[in-house]
Amino acid sequence: MGRFGFIAGLAAISAVLCSCGVMDVQSNHGANSNGALAPQVRDVSFYARANGDLRKKVIVLPFLDGDIHHPQAIKMVARRTVVDDLVGTNQFIVINNGDIPQDLHSFIKNNDYDMPAIAKVAANLGASAVIVGRVLDINAQRSGDPIGVFRTLRARTTVNVEIRVFSATTGKPMLDVTKRASVESDMTRVADNSNDDIHVEDDPNLVRIAVRRAFHQTVGEIVRAVEKLSWEGRIALVSGDKIYLNAGRLSGLQIGDILRVSETGRDIFDPDTGVYIGTAPGRMKGTLEIVSYFGKDGAIAIVHSGSGFKENDQVEMY
Repeated sequence: MGRFGFIAGLAAISAVLCSCGVMDVQSNHGANSNGALAPQVRDVSFYARANGDLRKKVIVLPFLDGDIHHPQAIKMVARRTVVDDLVGTNQFIVINNGDIPQDLHSFIKNNDYDMPAIAKVAANLGASAVIVGRVLDINAQRSGDPIGVFRTLRARTTVNVEIRVFSATTGKPMLDVTKRASVESDMTRVADNSNDDIHVEDDPNLVRIAVRRAFHQTVGEIVRAVEKLSWEGRIALVSGDKIYLNAGRLSGLQIGDILRVSETGRDIFDPDTGVYIGTAPGRMKGTLEIVSYFGKDGAIAIVHSGSGFKENDQVEMY
């Protein structure tokens, strides 16, 4: 059956026998002689690992706008659309911008983000990628009968948007695409002889629908871009025989998982062109075993093999 199947079986049994909450079952070897935490088996949900991958953390920055006169709500609707779609894939953890210690708006220069500076913040938070969107323009038009007391008009709203994805490790772009979406709706005007273009504010509902529709189109490409990045976490703290990681239950780590630990790799650039090639793997130090969780998405591990582990060392599935 294997370890994974055995744990999954215990999870199913515990769910039937105890529906009042999470039940912990101690493993057969108990605590170590030196008092270290012993591995446990828990009824952890396995849906986060259904496709065999761990969830990657991403940051979705406050969206930008090509026109400062557009309502702030438009950018909020745009960002919320992307966040909800990414969360709905069950492949990502979107870091709450409120958990970022810096004011993200302070990184905006000339209506764009200082991405090298943002990437450093993102990497420290364990993010794999940084996502930023922009509403490029909104065009609203109407057509219909030129005269009449009661006139039926057709309103059409077209939105052009941009989405970009950057690696949190390098700050380099991984995706830069633009999308367009249009929405039409009939409306009735009374004693209105104007047939000019309408303002965005005239039908905010059409604008919201068009913005959502445009950014919905970007999510598949965001997923494919971030899939190219390998999952990794970091050692946040070494305290005695306990090692605290910046990824845990939400990321999909399970009790008993074995993680490989290595030094932070070096960025390699082409000596002639200066173009970034990739990050060379750091020296492997050993392995860790997950024994418990803490905080929103942290895990506690003990040494499985090796030594010399330090804060900010890289961890990945073994």
